[in-house]
Amino acid sequence: MNFRVNGFTLIELITVLVILGIISVFAAPRLSGAESFSVTSARDTGLSVVRQVQLRAMQQETPSNACFALNVTATRLGGSVASDSCPLGEEDNRSDVVDLSSSEVKVAGPAIISFDLLGRPTCTANTCKITFSQGNASASICANSEGYFYACR
Repeated sequence: MNFRVNGFTLIELITVLVILGIISVFAAPRLSGAESFSVTSARDTGLSVVRQVQLRAMQQETPSNACFALNVTATRLGGSVASDSCPLGEEDNRSDVVDLSSSEVKVAGPAIISFDLLGRPTCTANTCKITFSQGNASASICANSEGYFYACR
């Protein structure tokens, strides 16, 4: 009897899969580019800042205090700018601000988002979207009507 064996052994298949896995770990980040990483990182930092400003607004005594609003500009996302009526501390060392002026990431959204004492934003769920973009990559922060902010597309 002449048996002709066609195919690969299990060891050969596992070796090829391991090599493909190693190559994909190193190649995938290079293919996605730095733009998507920068945008995602800015969005995640912005989400943390939005929640921090929201918590600070919930701890205030008057619901319409502009000191606890979220300001959105093309290069900055964060709490209100310090002024005589809003002494919020050192502008350079604030943890409730994302300053993107030194990067190419841009921010778009409502100019000011205020919160009530329950943490609900003044904008509606459809208009309360903050988008970070750079080149073709973009990432967004959305809010539902109850004030939960989350990463969205």
